[in-house]
This record gives sequence, structure tokens and C-alpha cells, in this order.
Amino acid sequence: MYSIGIAASILGVCIKTIRRWELKKKICCVRTLGGHRRISMDEIRRLLLRHRKTPSIELESPNLKCAIYARVSSHKQSKRGGLDRQIEALKRYALVNHLCIIKVYKDIGSGLNTTRKGLWKLIRDGKKHDFSIVLLNFKDRLTRFGYMYLKSYLLEFNISLLCINKLDDKSPESELIEDLVAIIHSFSGKLYRMRRTEQGKN
Repeated sequence: MYSIGIAASILGVCIKTIRRWELKKKICCVRTLGGHRRISMDEIRRLLLRHRKTPSIELESPNLKCAIYARVSSHKQSKRGGLDRQIEALKRYALVNHLCIIKVYKDIGSGLNTTRKGLWKLIRDGKKHDFSIVLLNFKDRLTRFGYMYLKSYLLEFNISLLCINKLDDKSPESELIEDLVAIIHSFSGKLYRMRRTEQGKN
């Protein structure tokens, strides 16, 4: 039995769509003792065969194949255990939701950095159809900008992104300020490194 988030990711729809389908009796959901929705693989398979949105997912396997991606911004955060905590949380989520972890990808660097080795390795392996889901703690762990572009690109290979946590609801103004601060921080770091290099030459 899969959570509503996993089912929505596999079917290529949002969680609200699953809820609407349940109200219209288009999908059969089972409730846990805590009131959470759970959806069987047979039900997911039935809907996939009807809509044929993600034909490459290996439905015969009891466990869906997934990859984990984690990132921290600095080596200091990594030494404090930030990277390991992200990975452990994602592994627990995969275990509870019967997902088979194929590989763990990780990076230490800014979310604005487009040359991250772990991210590019994930993209290359995704093209080989090694997995069908990528688990993230938060969407900004994957990238600070261009998340929707990456999500759409990976969908071309029938790979869904699934964030197990959501950032607190923020106003557009707050998000814009955070993005601007992230850009300034990134460029300040680059400028600082350039100056240190020039001073080393003198």
C-alpha cells in the first residue's frame, strides 16, 4: 500500500487530483487507523493502464525503484551531520513506503551551483531508467532556481520528483527576498574567492 504522495508521483498528478478522484469514486483509497489514505499497487496499475502516462515503470516489482538526493551548502554543515540526517530521513521514508533505493546521490555546495557532480550523475543515471522516483527532503535541496525545469526534464524519462517535506507557506515577497539573498550570498562567495586568489599571486 502506498501513500497518497507516492501514488500521485507515480500517476503524474497532484495530491489534490487524487483526493478529487476519491470523491468521484474514480480511485479506491484505504484509510489507516490514523485516517491517512493508502492506495494499492493494483489500483495504481489499473489507472496507469487506463491513462498510460508512465508505461516504463516496472509495475510487476513489489517495490518501486527510487533514488535519493541530498545536499548541504557547506562542508561545515556536512561535518555537523546535516547531510547524513537528510539521507537517513529519506531512507526511512523509502522503507515505510516500500520503495527500493537504487542509489544515493549527494552534493556539498550551493543550490545555485550548476556543476554539482551528484546532480549530474543523477540526471545521467535517470536517462538509463535506473529508477522512477527521486526522493528529496525539500525541493530547494535539488536546486534554488529552475526546479520546474528539472522536474519537467526528468518526466521525459518517466522520473518523478517527490519532496517528503514542504517549506512553510510563504508570501511571494518573502520567497523573492530569500532568492535575492541566496544570489547575493553566492556571488559574494565567488568574489571573495577571486580576491583570495589574486592576493595569493601577489
